[in-house]
Amino acid sequence: MASRPTSNAPVRRPSQQDVKRFRVVQFFQDVVSELRKAIWPTREETIRLTWVVLVVASIVGALLGGFDFVLSRTFTRYVILP
Repeated sequence: MASRPTSNAPVRRPSQQDVKRFRVVQFFQDVVSELRKAIWPTREETIRLTWVVLVVASIVGALLGGFDFVLSRTFTRYVILP
């Protein structure tokens, strides 16, 4: 088993100045800046992918519902419950 290398350097904790430097307005400005860099899907892509998600979710739901139905009928019919 490989051992992890240990470091003798102390872990730096944020000082009071670091904590006070956090600016809520600057945070939201950075968030907006990053969101502007994102490549957003077109309306058509959004609609098409929404349908894909709905169809896949419906198929998975039907399969799980079918398995649940079959297993519940099997165990309640052939297993004697107390």
